[in-house]
Amino acid sequence: MKTAHVIRDMQSAYRDADRSFQQGNYAGSVDSYNKALHLCQSLPEDTKFDRRRFEATVYAGLSAALGRSGKHLEGFAAANKALVFYDQCGENYPADTGRWLMAQVNQGTALAALGCLDAAVEALERAKQIFADKGLDPAQNMQWLEMVNGNIAAIQARMKELQR
Repeated sequence: MKTAHVIRDMQSAYRDADRSFQQGNYAGSVDSYNKALHLCQSLPEDTKFDRRRFEATVYAGLSAALGRSGKHLEGFAAANKALVFYDQCGENYPADTGRWLMAQVNQGTALAALGCLDAAVEALERAKQIFADKGLDPAQNMQWLEMVNGNIAAIQARMKELQR
């Protein structure tokens, strides 16, 4: 298959994954994200395509789909794969800030589901720090901030219960 066709197909699989996720079809989303990754990995090494950025974007979405499917350990691993790229290169891709934040929140959510509560709060606080560092407008992102703060509060309440 020609390289241009592979790139087109992997981008199509990525869009299908996002669409499936929005429709609540998490298993379909996971399948399409994995298809996009498989196609990306089949590209010749010398292909002029930002493979690492594409893979990070796919892993960020995959981490959410896996988490919604109850596969928290796999979701954690996918979030970490995205964060390796974003933590190293995210400053160079301001348009990817949303995916960076998604991966960070998904990491925290997975950690909470796995019972690593202190680390979960730390990951969610880090998402808020990235948000602040990027100078994003809190008024325009109130729903996101409320969700993150609600997750932190729920985890902290669970931690207090466990201490009793």
